[in-house]
Order: sequence, then structure tokens, then C-alpha cells
Amino acid sequence: MKSILKVGLGVGIVTGVACSMLYYILCAVLDLRFALLNPVSIMVMSVAVNIIGAAIYNKLLHTTTRPRIYYGMITVGAALLLSLFDWAYPPEPDIAGVANTLHALVAALSIAWVPVWIRKRRYPN
Repeated sequence: MKSILKVGLGVGIVTGVACSMLYYILCAVLDLRFALLNPVSIMVMSVAVNIIGAAIYNKLLHTTTRPRIYYGMITVGAALLLSLFDWAYPPEPDIAGVANTLHALVAALSIAWVPVWIRKRRYPN
């Protein structure tokens, strides 16, 4: 359990930093500002989502023969549902374009790094 938390925290921090940089770039290019979406909320949610993702991947690792494919499908499905929710019920005007891009980046980095980091924790060199 401790290694799952470390993996989720590590991937979440790296993902949160990448998403915060992308957030600043998108806000500068699109000339937008949001009260609810800021680097702190991006970092907190990136860490939380990746801890949950690490726990899901660890469970899939013990129950299926192809955990990375199933983890990818679950992650893309969750990001898609969050993006659709932002389009249908935006908490602020024009937030969907920025938030959906951040959802895609978090999902992509999580799919790429969570399985690799968990395998490195299980089988260190």
C-alpha cells in the first residue's frame, strides 16, 4: 500500500506540474482566467487521481493478464466522462476548452507512467 501511495504521489506531482504549465500557456494564449481552476486545484486533483489510478492498476495487475490495456480504457473513459460533464455543465464560462485539455494530459501521463513506476517498485534493479 505504501508503494502505491508513493507511485500515485510521484506521478501526481509530475503530472500536476506539467498541467500547471499547460494551464498558464493556455490561459495566456486564450486570454482567460478562472476562479475555480488554478494551479493548486490542478495539483491536488492530479495527485488524488493518480493515487486512485495507482490503486486501480495494482488491483488490475493481480486480477488480469493485460492490466495496462484495461487501465488505459478505464483512464480514458474517466477523462472522457469528466470532459463531457464540463461541456454539459460548465462551472465557469469557457472553462471546457482548458479543462478538457488538462483532462487529456493527466490521462495520457497517467497511462504512460503509473504502470512503469509500479513495475519499477515491484521489481527494482
